[in-house]
Amino acid sequence: MSRVRRRFIRFAAVVVAVDLVGLGAWSLLPPETGIRTGILFGTLVTAPLVGFLLVYAPAVPGADT
Repeated sequence: MSRVRRRFIRFAAVVVAVDLVGLGAWSLLPPETGIRTGILFGTLVTAPLVGFLLVYAPAVPGADT
């Protein structure tokens, strides 16, 4: 498998994992709470960012300085 494909699969796995954690937290809260919507949208927005930072950011030259 090429490096690009491995990184993309890893990125997708991280995004799905973060989304599942967010959906789990979302489902535990009662429907009447307003923070429930914030958790749902916050998770969907931050999941790709977390995936990018975990998968692609370490590959940038000079990222460890």
